[in-house]
Amino acid sequence: MLTSNIRNQYLVDEMQLGERLNKDVHAGNHADFSLMLAMLSHDLTDHPLYNPKVTEEKDVNLRKKFHLLPEQKKYAQSDDFDRAQFLTESFSSEGITQVFLAQCIRREPLTPFQRELAPEVFGELPPLKQEKLRKEYEGKALSYEEIHETGDGFDVLDEIQASRIQLQISTQV
Repeated sequence: MLTSNIRNQYLVDEMQLGERLNKDVHAGNHADFSLMLAMLSHDLTDHPLYNPKVTEEKDVNLRKKFHLLPEQKKYAQSDDFDRAQFLTESFSSEGITQVFLAQCIRREPLTPFQRELAPEVFGELPPLKQEKLRKEYEGKALSYEEIHETGDGFDVLDEIQASRIQLQISTQV
């Protein structure tokens, strides 16, 4: 479940609504009911009832155990571009064999740069998903914590409902 900081800013699950959905169904407020359902997160891992069993495994470095080379880099860094220049010069002077041996010793990165979402696509995402992606791009892991049930935070809607009831009572009298 998400931290209280994120849960205070965004409507994530029906636990935050408390009895709100039941009251809206009972009162026949289809618009409020539909609005509340539309605002909920569709990601299962955001819900407090989702609690995957996390097992602690020993951190075994298989690369070290089997004497393998370090993992191939996913994205190029500045020294990789200098190395590409060196490989080009090696190819022209010593041939393909030298380049092949150099690449066996140290492999090239998978891509020259990291691609992220276009701003237009990012802007169309729901606010909760945008916040998750921001945390992911910053390299921060989303932390989850237990939920303590509180009020639904929709006092304005309660006031609107109370005024509707008052209006119905005043028109009946």
